Amino acid sequence: MMKSKFFSLNAKLALAVLAVGTMFTGCYDSENGDVNKPYVAPDPVYYVAGTVTDLETGEALDAAVSIDGGEPVTAVGGNYSIKTTDGDNKTVTVTMEGYQDVTRTINIPTVGKGETYTAVVDVAMVKNPSELNVKVTLVSKTRGQVAKVMTPVEYPGLDLTAADDPTDFERTFEVVRGYAIQGEIPASVSPELTEYINQYLGENVGEYGNLKYVQETRLISLNAWECLASVTWTYDVDTLVYTFTTADETADVTVKGVAGYQFTYAPQPNHNFTHSHGHGHGEDGNMNAGGGILTPEM
Repeated sequence: MMKSKFFSLNAKLALAVLAVGTMFTGCYDSENGDVNKPYVAPDPVYYVAGTVTDLETGEALDAAVSIDGGEPVTAVGGNYSIKTTDGDNKTVTVTMEGYQDVTRTINIPTVGKGETYTAVVDVAMVKNPSELNVKVTLVSKTRGQVAKVMTPVEYPGLDLTAADDPTDFERTFEVVRGYAIQGEIPASVSPELTEYINQYLGENVGEYGNLKYVQETRLISLNAWECLASVTWTYDVDTLVYTFTTADETADVTVKGVAGYQFTYAPQPNHNFTHSHGHGHGEDGNMNAGGGILTPEM
């Protein structure tokens, strides 16, 4: 029987998930990130992204991930990202030889032009699924939002300005993903039911108990004579309350974590508005010099 390392989650980690909006590293230029183009407001972009691991060992798995039966991609080093479309009842399938297949159904909300939305589907796979007869009830599912607004004043790496021509800028951010169990499973719950709960949550929320930090690049398109006023990352944070029932016992479990996140940016006319570091390269082109590369706000 597997003894999960994730049940040792302490109160600080639970509070960290509640404060998910404060855990970011700032932006820096991608190579050759500034490209002049005719201005076209970019269409919204949608992704499904996540991490695939072995539930028992925590090892990253190069599993195959597909959406609605489409061409699968490989989760290289356990990480994957698939561009998709918005819509409800999308089927995400994760397969790996020697492991139980996982199928999840997700909804991806519609966002506006120039915005992106990423639905998070983390999976912790098992080789030998429990055969225990358990009734699982989702007692409640509530969604809150946590927003992180970043301005050029606070983050000089975002001091972006287009002059005579429309300009596209690429900036890379560090975002946070993951779920945490709220409290602990009571010691009175049998090892058999504990193992089942562990497997069920691994399939439905992934490797919980560990927050993950992932770098993601986003496009910021500015029209001629516009500058960037701010960018905003808005996290959808779900709280799920489950009841697991067998013929002999019942266990209640609550998990909370990131179901997805939206990226938006706000331009403004560049009239009487300047930034201290030009196009966001920091002093003398060194992104470290103007605070362009940021450290996590823990």
